[in-house]
Amino acid sequence: MIIEDLPGNQVLLLGIGGSGMSSLAHILLDLGYQVFGYDKKESDITLFLKERGAEIQKDILGFDPNSIDFVVFSSAINDETNGIFRNVKALGKPLFHRSQILHKVFGRLQSISVAGSHGKTSTTAMISQILEKTGKDPSIMIGGDTDLLGKKGGKAGKGEWGVYESDESDGTFLGHTASIRIATNVDNDHLDYYGDERTLQNAFVKYLAPGSKGNAIVQAHDPGILKVLKLLSKTNSPDPEFHLWLLGDKDLFQNSEQKDLFSDLKITLGDNVRFIHYKIERECLLFDYESNQYEVKLPFSGTHYLRNSLCAIFATFVVGLNFTESVKILSSYVGVKRRQETLGIKNSITVMDDYGHHPTEIKTVIESLKQSYRNKGNLVVLFQPHRFTRTEILQKDLAEALSHSKNLFLLPIYSAGEKEIPGISTATIANHLTNKSYTLLSGMIDEDLKEIEMILEPGDCLLCIGAGNVRLWGETFLKT
Repeated sequence: MIIEDLPGNQVLLLGIGGSGMSSLAHILLDLGYQVFGYDKKESDITLFLKERGAEIQKDILGFDPNSIDFVVFSSAINDETNGIFRNVKALGKPLFHRSQILHKVFGRLQSISVAGSHGKTSTTAMISQILEKTGKDPSIMIGGDTDLLGKKGGKAGKGEWGVYESDESDGTFLGHTASIRIATNVDNDHLDYYGDERTLQNAFVKYLAPGSKGNAIVQAHDPGILKVLKLLSKTNSPDPEFHLWLLGDKDLFQNSEQKDLFSDLKITLGDNVRFIHYKIERECLLFDYESNQYEVKLPFSGTHYLRNSLCAIFATFVVGLNFTESVKILSSYVGVKRRQETLGIKNSITVMDDYGHHPTEIKTVIESLKQSYRNKGNLVVLFQPHRFTRTEILQKDLAEALSHSKNLFLLPIYSAGEKEIPGISTATIANHLTNKSYTLLSGMIDEDLKEIEMILEPGDCLLCIGAGNVRLWGETFLKT
Protein backbone atom coordinates (compact mmCIF):
# COMPACT_ATOMS: atom_id res chain seq x y z
CA MET A 1 0.00 0.00 0.00
CA ILE A 2 1.44 3.36 -1.07
CA ILE A 3 0.55 6.40 1.06
CA GLU A 4 -1.37 8.77 -1.20
CA ASP A 5 0.06 12.12 -0.12
CA LEU A 6 3.71 11.09 -0.54
CA PRO A 7 5.44 11.94 -3.86
CA GLY A 8 6.06 8.49 -5.28
CA ASN A 9 7.21 5.10 -4.04
CA GLN A 10 11.01 5.42 -4.27
CA VAL A 11 12.46 6.69 -1.00
CA LEU A 12 15.99 7.43 0.23
CA LEU A 13 16.54 7.10 3.99
CA LEU A 14 19.56 8.88 5.48
CA GLY A 15 21.25 6.98 8.32
CA ILE A 16 19.28 3.85 7.50
CA GLY A 17 21.34 1.77 9.94
CA GLY A 18 20.01 3.64 12.97
CA SER A 19 17.42 1.98 15.20
CA GLY A 20 14.54 4.31 14.36
CA MET A 21 15.31 4.69 10.66
CA SER A 22 15.83 0.97 10.11
CA SER A 23 12.47 0.19 11.73
CA LEU A 24 10.82 2.70 9.40
CA ALA A 25 12.63 1.11 6.45
CA HIS A 26 11.13 -2.29 7.27
CA ILE A 27 7.66 -0.72 7.42
CA LEU A 28 8.11 0.97 4.04
CA LEU A 29 9.39 -2.26 2.49
CA ASP A 30 6.29 -4.05 3.81
CA LEU A 31 4.12 -1.34 2.24
CA GLY A 32 5.72 -1.89 -1.16
CA TYR A 33 8.13 1.03 -1.35
CA GLN A 34 11.44 0.79 -3.16
CA VAL A 35 13.86 1.67 -0.39
CA PHE A 36 17.28 3.24 -0.88
CA GLY A 37 19.49 3.93 2.09
CA TYR A 38 22.64 5.82 2.97
CA ASP A 39 24.81 4.84 5.92
CA LYS A 40 28.55 5.18 6.28
CA LYS A 41 28.78 1.96 8.30
CA GLU A 42 27.81 -1.55 7.28
CA SER A 43 26.16 -3.55 10.06
CA ASP A 44 23.91 -6.54 10.68
CA ILE A 45 21.02 -4.08 10.42
CA THR A 46 21.97 -2.83 6.94
CA LEU A 47 22.80 -6.34 5.73
CA PHE A 48 19.35 -7.54 6.79
CA LEU A 49 17.71 -4.62 4.97
CA LYS A 50 19.70 -5.49 1.84
CA GLU A 51 18.44 -9.06 2.07
CA ARG A 52 14.91 -7.66 2.06
CA GLY A 53 15.56 -5.64 -1.09
CA ALA A 54 16.85 -2.28 0.10
CA GLU A 55 19.70 -0.72 -1.90
CA ILE A 56 22.21 0.75 0.56
CA GLN A 57 25.37 2.69 -0.20
CA LYS A 58 28.12 4.38 1.80
CA ASP A 59 28.53 7.18 -0.77
CA ILE A 60 25.62 9.61 -0.97
CA LEU A 61 26.74 10.65 -4.46
CA GLY A 62 26.36 7.06 -5.69
CA PHE A 63 22.57 7.29 -6.07
CA ASP A 64 20.85 8.12 -9.34
CA PRO A 65 18.68 11.19 -8.58
CA ASN A 66 16.12 9.99 -11.14
CA SER A 67 15.49 6.86 -9.06
CA ILE A 68 14.53 8.81 -5.93
CA ASP A 69 11.13 10.46 -5.34
CA PHE A 70 11.70 11.79 -1.83
CA VAL A 71 14.22 11.74 1.02
CA VAL A 72 13.76 11.02 4.73
CA PHE A 73 16.13 12.35 7.41
CA SER A 74 16.29 12.47 11.21
CA SER A 75 17.31 15.18 13.65
CA ALA A 76 20.78 13.61 13.78
CA ILE A 77 21.42 14.76 10.19
CA ASN A 78 20.94 18.43 9.40
CA ASP A 79 22.58 21.45 7.76
CA GLU A 80 24.64 22.40 10.78
CA THR A 81 26.21 19.03 11.52
CA ASN A 82 26.37 17.05 8.30
CA GLY A 83 27.46 17.91 4.77
CA ILE A 84 25.52 14.85 3.60
CA PHE A 85 22.28 16.74 4.12
CA ARG A 86 23.47 19.62 1.96
CA ASN A 87 24.37 17.19 -0.84
CA VAL A 88 20.90 15.65 -0.63
CA LYS A 89 19.21 19.06 -0.72
CA ALA A 90 21.09 19.76 -3.92
CA LEU A 91 19.20 16.86 -5.55
CA GLY A 92 16.08 19.00 -5.38
CA LYS A 93 13.94 16.18 -3.98
CA PRO A 94 11.17 16.65 -1.38
CA LEU A 95 12.54 16.25 2.16
CA PHE A 96 10.63 14.74 5.08
CA HIS A 97 11.64 14.34 8.71
CA ARG A 98 11.39 10.73 9.89
CA SER A 99 8.58 11.68 12.27
CA GLN A 100 6.51 13.08 9.40
CA ILE A 101 6.59 9.75 7.57
CA LEU A 102 5.95 7.89 10.81
CA HIS A 103 2.84 9.95 11.51
CA LYS A 104 1.61 9.52 7.91
CA VAL A 105 1.98 5.74 8.21
CA PHE A 106 0.19 5.49 11.55
CA GLY A 107 -2.26 8.29 10.83
CA ARG A 108 -4.16 5.83 8.61
CA LEU A 109 -4.78 3.59 11.62
CA GLN A 110 -6.17 3.59 15.10
CA SER A 111 -2.91 3.96 16.95
CA ILE A 112 -1.12 3.89 20.28
CA SER A 113 1.89 6.16 20.84
CA VAL A 114 4.42 5.67 23.63
CA ALA A 115 6.59 8.53 24.88
CA GLY A 116 8.72 9.05 27.97
CA SER A 117 12.28 9.66 29.04
CA HIS A 118 12.75 5.96 29.84
CA GLY A 119 10.93 2.74 29.10
CA LYS A 120 9.18 3.68 25.88
CA THR A 121 10.93 1.03 23.79
CA SER A 122 10.08 -1.77 26.24
CA THR A 123 6.50 -0.54 26.67
CA THR A 124 6.01 -0.36 22.89
CA ALA A 125 7.40 -3.88 22.55
CA MET A 126 5.06 -5.20 25.25
CA ILE A 127 2.01 -3.68 23.57
CA SER A 128 3.21 -5.10 20.24
CA GLN A 129 3.53 -8.59 21.68
CA ILE A 130 0.01 -8.48 23.16
CA LEU A 131 -1.53 -7.23 19.90
CA GLU A 132 0.44 -9.76 17.84
CA LYS A 133 -0.44 -12.73 20.02
CA THR A 134 -4.14 -11.83 20.06
CA GLY A 135 -4.34 -11.79 16.25
CA LYS A 136 -4.64 -8.02 15.76
CA ASP A 137 -1.81 -8.03 13.17
CA PRO A 138 -0.76 -4.48 14.12
CA SER A 139 1.63 -2.12 12.40
CA ILE A 140 4.62 -1.62 14.71
CA MET A 141 7.52 0.80 15.07
CA ILE A 142 9.94 0.06 17.92
CA GLY A 143 13.23 1.86 18.49
CA GLY A 144 15.06 -1.44 18.83
CA ASP A 145 15.15 -4.89 17.27
CA THR A 146 13.10 -7.68 18.81
CA ASP A 147 12.72 -11.43 18.28
CA LEU A 148 8.97 -10.81 18.18
CA LEU A 149 9.40 -9.37 14.67
CA GLY A 150 12.23 -11.61 13.53
CA LYS A 151 15.17 -9.46 14.67
CA LYS A 152 13.75 -6.17 13.39
CA GLY A 153 11.90 -3.23 14.95
CA GLY A 154 9.16 -2.42 12.47
CA LYS A 155 6.44 -3.97 10.35
CA ALA A 156 3.31 -2.95 8.47
CA GLY A 157 0.45 -5.19 9.53
CA LYS A 158 -2.93 -5.70 7.93
CA GLY A 159 -4.91 -4.90 11.08
CA GLU A 160 -6.61 -1.64 12.03
CA TRP A 161 -4.32 -0.93 15.00
CA GLY A 162 -0.78 0.41 15.12
CA VAL A 163 1.66 1.08 17.96
CA TYR A 164 4.78 3.19 17.77
CA GLU A 165 7.51 4.68 19.89
CA SER A 166 7.20 8.46 19.95
CA ASP A 167 10.43 10.47 20.23
CA GLU A 168 10.23 13.46 22.55
CA SER A 169 13.92 14.36 22.19
CA ASP A 170 13.36 16.92 19.42
CA GLY A 171 9.69 17.84 19.88
CA THR A 172 8.53 15.85 16.86
CA PHE A 173 6.28 13.66 19.04
CA LEU A 174 3.75 16.50 19.01
CA GLY A 175 2.80 15.67 15.42
CA HIS A 176 1.04 12.44 16.35
CA THR A 177 -2.62 11.52 15.79
CA ALA A 178 -2.77 8.62 18.24
CA SER A 179 -6.03 7.88 20.04
CA ILE A 180 -4.15 6.25 22.94
CA ARG A 181 -1.21 8.27 24.32
CA ILE A 182 1.17 6.81 26.91
CA ALA A 183 3.77 8.71 28.96
CA THR A 184 6.00 6.46 31.06
CA ASN A 185 7.95 9.21 32.85
CA VAL A 186 9.51 12.64 32.35
CA ASP A 187 13.12 13.28 33.36
CA ASN A 188 15.43 16.24 32.83
CA ASP A 189 16.74 14.91 29.52
CA HIS A 190 16.96 16.69 26.14
CA LEU A 191 17.27 20.09 27.80
CA ASP A 192 19.67 21.01 24.99
CA TYR A 193 16.53 21.14 22.82
CA TYR A 194 13.87 22.34 25.28
CA GLY A 195 16.00 24.78 27.25
CA ASP A 196 14.35 24.17 30.63
CA GLU A 197 12.20 21.63 32.47
CA ARG A 198 8.98 23.67 32.29
CA THR A 199 9.11 23.79 28.49
CA LEU A 200 9.68 20.02 28.43
CA GLN A 201 6.74 19.46 30.79
CA ASN A 202 4.44 21.66 28.71
CA ALA A 203 5.41 19.63 25.64
CA PHE A 204 4.18 16.49 27.40
CA VAL A 205 0.89 18.19 28.25
CA LYS A 206 0.44 18.94 24.55
CA TYR A 207 1.38 15.36 23.72
CA LEU A 208 -1.24 13.93 26.11
CA ALA A 209 -3.67 16.30 24.37
CA PRO A 210 -6.47 16.90 26.90
CA GLY A 211 -8.13 19.08 24.25
CA SER A 212 -8.64 16.06 21.98
CA LYS A 213 -10.69 12.92 22.40
CA GLY A 214 -8.88 9.73 23.27
CA ASN A 215 -7.12 8.08 26.20
CA ALA A 216 -3.95 9.15 28.01
CA ILE A 217 -2.18 6.63 30.26
CA VAL A 218 0.58 7.77 32.63
CA GLN A 219 2.78 6.34 35.38
CA ALA A 220 1.66 8.69 38.15
CA HIS A 221 4.40 7.66 40.60
CA ASP A 222 6.99 9.53 38.52
CA PRO A 223 7.92 13.01 39.87
CA GLY A 224 8.18 14.43 36.34
CA ILE A 225 4.75 13.07 35.41
CA LEU A 226 3.29 14.65 38.56
CA LYS A 227 4.59 18.03 37.37
CA VAL A 228 3.01 17.43 33.96
CA LEU A 229 -0.29 16.49 35.63
CA LYS A 230 -0.22 19.70 37.65
CA LEU A 231 -0.04 21.68 34.41
CA LEU A 232 -2.67 19.46 32.79
CA SER A 233 -5.06 20.03 35.72
CA LYS A 234 -5.24 23.69 34.69
CA THR A 235 -6.49 22.82 31.20
CA ASN A 236 -9.37 24.97 30.05
CA SER A 237 -12.27 23.14 28.39
CA PRO A 238 -10.87 19.60 28.04
CA ASP A 239 -12.54 17.47 25.41
CA PRO A 240 -15.50 15.61 26.96
CA GLU A 241 -14.19 12.42 25.32
CA PHE A 242 -10.68 12.75 26.80
CA HIS A 243 -9.96 10.03 29.39
CA LEU A 244 -6.97 10.02 31.75
CA TRP A 245 -5.72 6.81 33.37
CA LEU A 246 -3.43 7.33 36.38
CA LEU A 247 -1.40 4.26 37.34
CA GLY A 248 0.02 4.45 40.86
CA ASP A 249 0.30 2.63 44.17
CA LYS A 250 -2.24 3.22 46.90
CA ASP A 251 0.20 5.24 49.00
CA LEU A 252 0.58 7.73 46.16
CA PHE A 253 -3.13 8.41 45.82
CA GLN A 254 -3.49 8.73 49.61
CA ASN A 255 -0.42 10.98 49.92
CA SER A 256 -1.38 14.31 51.49
CA GLU A 257 1.22 16.10 49.33
CA GLN A 258 -0.60 15.05 46.14
CA LYS A 259 -4.15 15.30 47.49
CA ASP A 260 -4.77 18.75 46.00
CA LEU A 261 -3.39 17.71 42.60
CA PHE A 262 -5.66 14.69 42.31
CA SER A 263 -8.62 16.75 43.51
CA ASP A 264 -7.88 19.36 40.83
CA LEU A 265 -7.70 16.66 38.16
CA LYS A 266 -11.03 15.31 39.34
CA ILE A 267 -12.55 18.79 39.13
CA THR A 268 -11.12 19.35 35.63
CA LEU A 269 -11.93 15.94 34.15
CA GLY A 270 -14.73 14.61 36.35
CA ASP A 271 -15.41 10.91 35.88
CA ASN A 272 -13.02 10.86 32.91
CA VAL A 273 -10.03 10.44 35.24
CA ARG A 274 -9.45 6.90 36.54
CA PHE A 275 -7.14 5.96 39.42
CA ILE A 276 -5.61 2.48 39.02
CA HIS A 277 -4.06 1.07 42.20
CA TYR A 278 -1.19 -1.39 42.18
CA LYS A 279 1.53 -2.70 44.46
CA ILE A 280 4.84 -4.39 43.73
CA GLU A 281 6.06 -7.22 45.93
CA ARG A 282 8.29 -10.28 45.44
CA GLU A 283 9.04 -9.29 41.82
CA CYS A 284 5.32 -9.25 40.97
CA LEU A 285 2.88 -6.44 40.27
CA LEU A 286 -0.64 -6.73 41.66
CA PHE A 287 -3.36 -4.39 40.42
CA ASP A 288 -7.06 -4.01 41.07
CA TYR A 289 -9.85 -3.25 38.63
CA GLU A 290 -13.57 -3.38 39.40
CA SER A 291 -13.17 -5.63 42.47
CA ASN A 292 -10.85 -8.06 40.66
CA GLN A 293 -7.12 -8.45 41.32
CA TYR A 294 -4.55 -9.44 38.69
CA GLU A 295 -0.92 -10.53 39.11
CA VAL A 296 1.79 -9.64 36.59
CA LYS A 297 5.05 -11.61 36.39
CA LEU A 298 7.77 -10.97 33.81
CA PRO A 299 10.90 -12.90 32.75
CA PHE A 300 12.95 -9.70 33.26
CA SER A 301 14.00 -8.26 36.61
CA GLY A 302 13.29 -4.71 37.72
CA THR A 303 10.30 -2.74 38.98
CA HIS A 304 10.57 -0.48 35.92
CA TYR A 305 9.62 -3.39 33.66
CA LEU A 306 6.60 -4.15 35.85
CA ARG A 307 5.40 -0.55 35.69
CA ASN A 308 5.88 -0.49 31.93
CA SER A 309 3.86 -3.69 31.65
CA LEU A 310 0.91 -2.03 33.40
CA CYS A 311 0.90 0.74 30.78
CA ALA A 312 0.83 -1.94 28.08
CA ILE A 313 -1.95 -3.87 29.79
CA PHE A 314 -4.22 -0.83 30.12
CA ALA A 315 -3.49 0.37 26.58
CA THR A 316 -4.61 -2.97 25.20
CA PHE A 317 -7.58 -2.95 27.59
CA VAL A 318 -8.71 0.30 25.94
CA VAL A 319 -8.28 -1.46 22.58
CA GLY A 320 -10.75 -4.07 23.81
CA LEU A 321 -8.63 -6.93 25.14
CA ASN A 322 -9.11 -8.50 28.55
CA PHE A 323 -6.64 -8.31 31.41
CA THR A 324 -6.25 -12.06 31.88
CA GLU A 325 -5.09 -12.62 28.31
CA SER A 326 -2.66 -9.68 28.32
CA VAL A 327 -1.13 -10.71 31.65
CA LYS A 328 -0.60 -14.26 30.36
CA ILE A 329 1.08 -13.03 27.16
CA LEU A 330 3.49 -10.78 29.06
CA SER A 331 4.58 -13.68 31.27
CA SER A 332 6.64 -14.73 28.22
CA TYR A 333 7.68 -11.23 27.11
CA VAL A 334 10.59 -11.64 24.67
CA GLY A 335 12.27 -8.28 25.26
CA VAL A 336 14.17 -5.92 22.97
CA LYS A 337 17.76 -5.92 21.81
CA ARG A 338 20.03 -3.86 24.10
CA ARG A 339 17.56 -3.84 27.01
CA GLN A 340 19.10 -6.16 29.63
CA GLU A 341 20.06 -8.39 26.72
CA THR A 342 22.17 -11.43 27.54
CA LEU A 343 24.97 -11.59 24.97
CA GLY A 344 26.33 -14.90 26.20
CA ILE A 345 28.12 -16.79 28.96
CA LYS A 346 31.84 -17.53 29.16
CA ASN A 347 33.54 -19.39 32.01
CA SER A 348 30.28 -19.03 34.01
CA ILE A 349 30.44 -15.24 33.56
CA THR A 350 27.25 -13.74 32.11
CA VAL A 351 27.70 -10.80 29.73
CA MET A 352 24.78 -8.39 29.40
CA ASP A 353 24.22 -5.32 27.25
CA ASP A 354 21.92 -2.39 28.00
CA TYR A 355 21.17 0.85 26.17
CA GLY A 356 20.81 2.86 29.39
CA HIS A 357 22.61 6.20 29.16
CA HIS A 358 20.59 8.56 31.37
CA PRO A 359 21.26 8.53 35.15
CA THR A 360 17.79 7.23 36.01
CA GLU A 361 18.13 4.33 33.55
CA ILE A 362 21.64 3.48 34.70
CA LYS A 363 20.71 3.44 38.38
CA THR A 364 17.60 1.35 37.72
CA VAL A 365 19.44 -1.28 35.68
CA ILE A 366 22.34 -1.53 38.14
CA GLU A 367 20.02 -1.91 41.13
CA SER A 368 17.85 -4.56 39.45
CA LEU A 369 20.86 -6.64 38.35
CA LYS A 370 22.55 -6.31 41.75
CA GLN A 371 19.39 -7.78 43.21
CA SER A 372 19.35 -10.60 40.66
CA TYR A 373 23.01 -11.51 41.27
CA ARG A 374 23.11 -11.01 45.03
CA ASN A 375 23.46 -14.77 45.65
CA LYS A 376 25.39 -15.63 42.47
CA GLY A 377 28.36 -13.31 42.09
CA ASN A 378 29.41 -9.71 41.61
CA LEU A 379 28.04 -7.18 39.16
CA VAL A 380 30.86 -5.60 37.15
CA VAL A 381 29.81 -2.46 35.28
CA LEU A 382 31.43 -1.20 32.07
CA PHE A 383 29.97 2.22 31.29
CA GLN A 384 30.44 4.33 28.17
CA PRO A 385 29.18 7.93 28.44
CA HIS A 386 27.08 9.11 25.49
CA ARG A 387 27.59 12.58 23.97
CA PHE A 388 29.71 15.43 25.33
CA THR A 389 26.68 17.67 25.86
CA ARG A 390 24.86 15.07 27.96
CA THR A 391 28.01 14.39 29.99
CA GLU A 392 28.47 18.11 30.68
CA ILE A 393 24.86 18.65 31.77
CA LEU A 394 24.41 15.43 33.77
CA GLN A 395 27.92 14.82 35.11
CA LYS A 396 26.92 14.84 38.80
CA ASP A 397 23.78 12.77 38.24
CA LEU A 398 25.74 10.22 36.19
CA ALA A 399 28.30 9.94 38.98
CA GLU A 400 25.57 9.44 41.57
CA ALA A 401 23.98 6.66 39.50
CA LEU A 402 27.31 4.92 38.90
CA SER A 403 28.28 5.14 42.57
CA HIS A 404 25.83 2.28 43.15
CA SER A 405 28.37 -0.03 41.50
CA LYS A 406 31.32 -1.37 43.49
CA ASN A 407 33.13 -2.72 40.41
CA LEU A 408 33.17 0.07 37.85
CA PHE A 409 35.08 0.55 34.59
CA LEU A 410 34.69 3.74 32.56
CA LEU A 411 35.25 4.12 28.82
CA PRO A 412 35.93 7.36 26.92
CA ILE A 413 32.87 9.33 25.79
CA TYR A 414 31.05 8.08 22.69
CA SER A 415 30.61 11.33 20.76
CA ALA A 416 27.66 10.30 18.52
CA GLY A 417 28.98 12.82 16.00
CA GLU A 418 29.29 15.73 18.43
CA LYS A 419 32.34 17.95 18.63
CA GLU A 420 34.44 17.61 21.76
CA ILE A 421 33.79 20.10 24.55
CA PRO A 422 37.03 21.34 26.16
CA GLY A 423 37.38 20.06 29.71
CA ILE A 424 34.63 17.44 29.36
CA SER A 425 35.66 13.78 29.44
CA THR A 426 34.91 10.61 31.35
CA ALA A 427 37.16 11.94 34.09
CA THR A 428 34.61 14.73 34.56
CA ILE A 429 32.16 12.11 35.80
CA ALA A 430 34.81 10.25 37.79
CA ASN A 431 35.67 13.39 39.75
CA HIS A 432 32.18 13.33 41.28
CA LEU A 433 32.11 9.62 42.17
CA THR A 434 31.68 8.86 45.86
CA ASN A 435 32.83 5.31 45.17
CA LYS A 436 36.50 5.67 44.29
CA SER A 437 37.04 2.03 43.26
CA TYR A 438 36.80 2.67 39.54
CA THR A 439 39.13 2.30 36.57
CA LEU A 440 39.40 4.69 33.62
CA LEU A 441 39.97 2.71 30.43
CA SER A 442 41.72 3.66 27.19
CA GLY A 443 39.00 2.74 24.70
CA MET A 444 41.26 0.09 23.13
CA ILE A 445 39.19 -3.07 23.43
CA ASP A 446 41.98 -5.63 23.90
CA GLU A 447 43.79 -3.51 26.51
CA ASP A 448 40.57 -2.71 28.33
CA LEU A 449 39.48 -6.35 28.54
CA LYS A 450 42.78 -7.33 30.16
CA GLU A 451 41.99 -4.86 32.96
CA ILE A 452 38.42 -6.09 33.35
CA GLU A 453 39.29 -9.80 33.26
CA MET A 454 41.59 -9.33 36.27
CA ILE A 455 38.58 -9.04 38.59
CA LEU A 456 36.00 -11.25 36.84
CA GLU A 457 35.17 -14.55 38.52
CA PRO A 458 32.74 -17.40 37.76
CA GLY A 459 29.20 -16.39 38.68
CA ASP A 460 29.78 -12.69 37.96
CA CYS A 461 27.81 -10.55 35.54
CA LEU A 462 29.58 -8.11 33.22
CA LEU A 463 27.15 -5.33 32.33
CA CYS A 464 28.05 -3.28 29.25
CA ILE A 465 25.89 -0.16 29.47
CA GLY A 466 25.59 2.94 27.30
CA ALA A 467 23.97 4.13 24.06
CA GLY A 468 27.15 3.91 21.98
CA ASN A 469 29.15 0.84 20.92
CA VAL A 470 30.02 -0.50 24.38
CA ARG A 471 28.42 -3.79 23.30
CA LEU A 472 31.58 -4.51 21.26
CA TRP A 473 33.60 -4.98 24.46
CA GLY A 474 31.18 -7.65 25.65
CA GLU A 475 31.07 -9.40 22.28
CA THR A 476 34.87 -9.42 22.05
CA PHE A 477 35.18 -10.85 25.56
CA LEU A 478 32.90 -13.74 24.60
CA LYS A 479 34.86 -14.50 21.41
CA THR A 480 38.38 -14.50 22.89
